Amino acid sequence: MRAAFDPSSLLDGDGDESFAAWPSWEEVVEIASDDDSESRIISHVPGDHSSFDLRWGPLDEDDADAWLSKSSHSEDTDDGRRETLVVNDVDRFYPPLADWMHGTFRFIPNWRMDDAQISLSERGGGIGPHVDNFSVFLIQAGGSRTWQVGTRTIDAREETDRMIDGLDVRVLEGWTLDGSEVKEWTLRPGDVLYLPPRVPHCGTALSGDCMTLSVGCRAPSVSDLVSKLAENLSSSLEEHAVRRYTDEDLLDTQYPSDSSYSSGEITVDAKERARDLLMDSLASTVGDDEWWDEFFGRYMTEQKRVRNNYPVPLDDWVEGESAPDEWRDATVAIKAVLEGNAVLYRAEGISFAYSSVPLPSGKTSHRFFVNGEMWQSAPSDVTAPGALPRLFRVVANHRRIEKETLLGASLQQTELASEAISFLEELISAGVLYASEE
Repeated sequence: MRAAFDPSSLLDGDGDESFAAWPSWEEVVEIASDDDSESRIISHVPGDHSSFDLRWGPLDEDDADAWLSKSSHSEDTDDGRRETLVVNDVDRFYPPLADWMHGTFRFIPNWRMDDAQISLSERGGGIGPHVDNFSVFLIQAGGSRTWQVGTRTIDAREETDRMIDGLDVRVLEGWTLDGSEVKEWTLRPGDVLYLPPRVPHCGTALSGDCMTLSVGCRAPSVSDLVSKLAENLSSSLEEHAVRRYTDEDLLDTQYPSDSSYSSGEITVDAKERARDLLMDSLASTVGDDEWWDEFFGRYMTEQKRVRNNYPVPLDDWVEGESAPDEWRDATVAIKAVLEGNAVLYRAEGISFAYSSVPLPSGKTSHRFFVNGEMWQSAPSDVTAPGALPRLFRVVANHRRIEKETLLGASLQQTELASEAISFLEELISAGVLYASEE
């Protein structure tokens, strides 16, 4: 995935299934009106990149009515501003889309998958020329959109230099279609265009019913990792985090009384001593495989956007909503799954992962990560990891978990080990797994 792919179709053989998994225009508008959603309206005057304006959601009743009417006026060509409605985390609100993403993008590690973002545009609408810091798949779900795509990447400094000042939207100036630096494609329902990180692109709706689905990949920068590392170390009581700079020979040093000595100077020796302190502490921290595994696993499964009370813990479920009342007990829910009367689903929009770390003892430590939290099994032999590590893999790899998945395809097992039951109960109680009849 180093260069933009020519547009291709996702609909070969299963087009009807794909369309059925994607929300309708009306359903996207409904999601954008939810107080818990993240949405924004971006408008501009076509041809004037300095005219972009941003207004945050959720949509009020008048906005929602206006957007519901836009899809039925695809031929509206009156002059003025053109609007685009952008909604993040649509997969969290629309489980069939989460199912489709899991099945379609199996070649991407679960922990690298970002949210499903959907853009609704009236004809001429778009969010302007820009770059993304991550890989993105642009999928046309309705109507049509033309994409102008740069033939080279641009770095952060060039992006900053080319950014139009005074806008709440990141828009590049100097965007021209001269045939040398920009290529153009038109996407129709079912077409997909892949863009690598830092490739400039600009999409413009060709119809009034234009709906584009964007699926991105998480890609932390060095500064992201360093910031998280600093946050982690700032609250640590470990020796490598609390060690301080010292001059061990300060009282033993005889300083000359003449003018060659300067108390205001930061000496070469002092700078080297401070650098050694920092580098030694960092090396002892990030060089520890167990520590780094936990740090990276927690970080990569944290929610990218802070959401209020999501996922919803089992104790906070409203009676009569979310699931049958009898499944409000985690033990009962697991029993229903093992009897073949229910299945477990991973909470939409939440990242799951597992990992293994070789230990000096020759054994292996197995970890499970979800929503920034970690579970760990007892160290085990590589050839016999045990029930809990196996379950870590099952939950991290499957969006939908049936009886056969839990017990193994051969169904040689008739029950789960107690530690596995306890693990599932904790996940269900935390709201990251939930039971369903289908």
